[in-house]
Amino acid sequence: MKKTKKLLLTLGLLLLCSITGCSSGTDKKSDSQSVNSAVEANAATTDEPKRIKNIGLFMGESYSLTEAADITDETAEYKSSKPKYVSVDDCGNLHALKAGKAVITVKTEEATIKCRVNVRKKGMVYPEFTMMKDEHLDLQFSNDTKVKSWTSSDKSVATVSKDGQVTAKKKGTAVITGKADGRTYTCNLKVTKRIKNRIYLTFDDGPNRYSTTKILNILKKNNVKATFFELRPAGNDFDLTKRVIDEGHTLAMHGFQHKYDQIYKSVPIYHENLDKLQNLFFKKFGVWCTVSRFPGGSSNTVSRYNKGVMTAITKDIHSWGYHYFDWNVDSGDAGGSRTADDVYRHVTSGLYKNRGNVVLMHDFMGNDKTIDALERIIKYGKKNGYTFLPITASTDEVHHRVNN
Repeated sequence: MKKTKKLLLTLGLLLLCSITGCSSGTDKKSDSQSVNSAVEANAATTDEPKRIKNIGLFMGESYSLTEAADITDETAEYKSSKPKYVSVDDCGNLHALKAGKAVITVKTEEATIKCRVNVRKKGMVYPEFTMMKDEHLDLQFSNDTKVKSWTSSDKSVATVSKDGQVTAKKKGTAVITGKADGRTYTCNLKVTKRIKNRIYLTFDDGPNRYSTTKILNILKKNNVKATFFELRPAGNDFDLTKRVIDEGHTLAMHGFQHKYDQIYKSVPIYHENLDKLQNLFFKKFGVWCTVSRFPGGSSNTVSRYNKGVMTAITKDIHSWGYHYFDWNVDSGDAGGSRTADDVYRHVTSGLYKNRGNVVLMHDFMGNDKTIDALERIIKYGKKNGYTFLPITASTDEVHHRVNN
């Protein structure tokens, strides 16, 4: 008799269905019937929790566990072992938020079901996003997914165009939804009030073990988030880039390399310079970067050896999925500023109320004048009613006049 029960248990487990959100054209009704048959067979032979083997999701994908497993118990309770990776609501709807694994536990009156969920790194770039009123966000994917149309759950809070550009209308929350290849993708959007007096501290040319570390320490001490326009990190400096991410700063792109005589040879070469760095950051850190800054700025004249190249690049760059930022406050730390006092004076005198002040600074090796001025600049900004913010994909872009 024991052998017969063991055989039935084995057969029941073999019938368990891998329910995934990654296979197009899946017959969910058929899958649910298979799951239920397996659960019933398992229930006849063991008191252990029933397990739906695996659910594979892309970033940002939503998935109805209730529908897939045909759970009809309205009192069922759902819990995620790692909500930061996969959230689950009271109705059994999963939302993939971050690459990683989680176990979803479902408790019904008859049984306990456990589901292993694996969230892939690729997919929707912004499963959750916070933006200010009047900002714009272009929804993107890190793979080849194409959503033909999007909808907003509350158009009074945020609207979304057919091609995925979100416009924040007023403070509140909304869910932005799109469908592609039989999958549903959602962005849980939060719109906050617009902050009038903003300072965006930005640092170019890092990382390096001397300046980047000191700058990060000062920012952490003062609870300020900034933006780092990095070049390709040296192999032993990846920990610095990871620290930038882990401490809540924006990792942005300055380029895979910074050599003017190379990167501005043609539009495709510059495009490749960004793509290579984006791919490196995604591979190493799982961060899909879209914010960039031209070496020398969009107004540079060092590219004049190739007439008109900056005009062409600035015209095309948004179609590549990138945003570019120049600056409207120059610290002078790569030019006229010779001392920390010079840096402090150039920054504080360049700040204006009722706008986003994008401050150009650098964290190249040994930049003590910026390091020594940074905390004073932060204290000045806070004292005079400014809020320090990191640049995001929805921040209003600051552009120079293109000179080539």
